[in-house]
Amino acid sequence: MCGHIKGRGFHEEPQARQSPRCHQARRRCRHGCSRAVARWLRWIASGGPPDGGPDAASGEAKDSYKVALVISGPALDGGWGQGHYESLQKACEENSKWEMLEPKENTASADAATAAQSYVDQDVDLIIAAGNEFCSDWAEVVAEAAESHPNVHFLMTNTDPTTDLADYETLDNLETVQVNLKQAGSLAGVVAGLMTKSNCIGFVGGMRIPTTLTKYSAYLAAAQKVNSAVKGVYNFEAGFSDASAGVKLTESWIGTDNVDVMWCDASAVDGGVRQALESAGADTHFNIAQPIDLVGSDHPCVVTSTVTDWKMGEAMSAIEDGSFGSGKVIEANIENGGVSLGKYSDAVSQDVQDKVAEYTEQIKADTFLTDDEVETIKSGL
Repeated sequence: MCGHIKGRGFHEEPQARQSPRCHQARRRCRHGCSRAVARWLRWIASGGPPDGGPDAASGEAKDSYKVALVISGPALDGGWGQGHYESLQKACEENSKWEMLEPKENTASADAATAAQSYVDQDVDLIIAAGNEFCSDWAEVVAEAAESHPNVHFLMTNTDPTTDLADYETLDNLETVQVNLKQAGSLAGVVAGLMTKSNCIGFVGGMRIPTTLTKYSAYLAAAQKVNSAVKGVYNFEAGFSDASAGVKLTESWIGTDNVDVMWCDASAVDGGVRQALESAGADTHFNIAQPIDLVGSDHPCVVTSTVTDWKMGEAMSAIEDGSFGSGKVIEANIENGGVSLGKYSDAVSQDVQDKVAEYTEQIKADTFLTDDEVETIKSGL
């Protein structure tokens, strides 16, 4: 019988996209001067700003800009990396002054600072980290760039400046993006609650971190809101690179709990989940994909997708008008198009689609789920 159950026996060490709190010590310039003061003194001595482009403080508009992306995996991985890559492509299409450089893919933590610095040396206007895993690696690069290249800016997705960047010396040249996880989880949960026939839904996460727990909690709470009989099974430690872990988990849950709908957040592992669902029957076992739209013949079990747009265009516009920086957080949500559902497959009836549309408006207005309902589930995980 399906219950609110942890995954059984498939607890691999988390791999890519790890999210440690930054541990870079706060550094100070010699003789007790901050970097900002030291830079100001050099500007006076030299009669102008250091090399690295026009003075950012002048607000002088440019005719063209460059943006680059650093990611820990492939750009076309069907998940995390591709979601960022496609978000950046979209932002550049909508902001004609911006040129997208080739991303630095499969970047290990040991190479992260070098990757960022190479873009700094090219005076790239915006350097984007796909996730918060490079926080500690980039701390010194960000501080040095604020001094030597004031027109270089940094954007980190899935990053909380109050925790992930607590030890950063400066946030003057940096902003972050955070997804409204309650909304994303609620959209997936509504679809799952309406599509399940067995009343048991599943979730696979790559790593047990607060964001993953919030996603699952909103997912289950939303499913139970539209279908009170729903129960959930989960595993938060499947890693991000081993598809076979997804196969094993899903096959186990189908066999013991009759799971028939899955939503996942584990990159390559998600592909294994879909493989198992398709083997069980794509007409009866469904996947809600994320963070890109995967509905199509290549993925017959995918009924829709929770799609994330990382709102990189907002950072670009802020750079153009001179308002970028100070650690500002950009939220990706339903209202600004940062969180949405993709296309539906033929498996989703018009009646279900209409109900999802109604619930989406409630989710957008924050009248569908309370924070307490999400926290009640989260506190028991």
